[in-house]
Amino acid sequence: MKNRTNIIVHGILIFLVIVWLLPVYSSLIAAFKSVEEFADTLFYSIPKTFAFFDNIKITLSEYRLHVHLFSSTLYAVFGALFAVIFSSMAAYSLIRLKPKFNFLLFIIIYSGTIFPFQMYLIPLHKMFNFMDLYNTKTGMVLLYTAITIPFSLFVYRGFFTTIPRAIEDAAIIDGCGPLTAFFRVFMPQAAAPTAVVALFQMSWIWNDLLFGLVLCRSENVRPIMVGMAAMSGIGGGSRSLQMTGVVITSIPTIFLFILLKKYFISGMSSVSSMK
Repeated sequence: MKNRTNIIVHGILIFLVIVWLLPVYSSLIAAFKSVEEFADTLFYSIPKTFAFFDNIKITLSEYRLHVHLFSSTLYAVFGALFAVIFSSMAAYSLIRLKPKFNFLLFIIIYSGTIFPFQMYLIPLHKMFNFMDLYNTKTGMVLLYTAITIPFSLFVYRGFFTTIPRAIEDAAIIDGCGPLTAFFRVFMPQAAAPTAVVALFQMSWIWNDLLFGLVLCRSENVRPIMVGMAAMSGIGGGSRSLQMTGVVITSIPTIFLFILLKKYFISGMSSVSSMK
């Protein structure tokens, strides 16, 4: 009976893996075909020629995806970096320095995750125009930093509550002030939640389309997902070139997951234990 149950479970899992891999397979197959071959063959047929690198040249020359890639890299790196810095310091101050109404302050900041992002568009657009931040990389970095802080604060606050007070007391006895204790005691132990925050926020910024469409208009400022959307063009564009762009834009996030896998798993375990 147990063996039969294991066979059924493994069969379901294998089926789910195949279903999950089908879009990946179809994307790669389309990206490897030339524009002409994709138009003349069935969607799932094996490509007769390997035109992936030729497709890359076309996407870079005609659609200038490398410009959008640079902008998204800039937003993802600095947006996540500033979110890590500001949210970790805010979490430390709320947990250890305990200002007045610290829990209320946390609720106010965390409430930024409650409302749909569409609610922010009109006031953000007006504010960006008033402050001359519209269609600027500085404005986009500030936006992505601010919008990723609430979840980052939640992660760091939950983790810092698990650090024993005795460790901080020992650091204070050794002559550490609050700032030194934060950098030398708390942050060195926060590698796992930092990996979770960095991975989640960089991935979210990288995949954002909404704010990139509304708050910037020039090619040099718009992020990669806006560039990918523009590839559809009039009539839907070329599927093989679009899938080539999908493969290119997926590489950074896949690399990031592989790089931070060790810390991400332990960080997710700590985040799950907070709930």
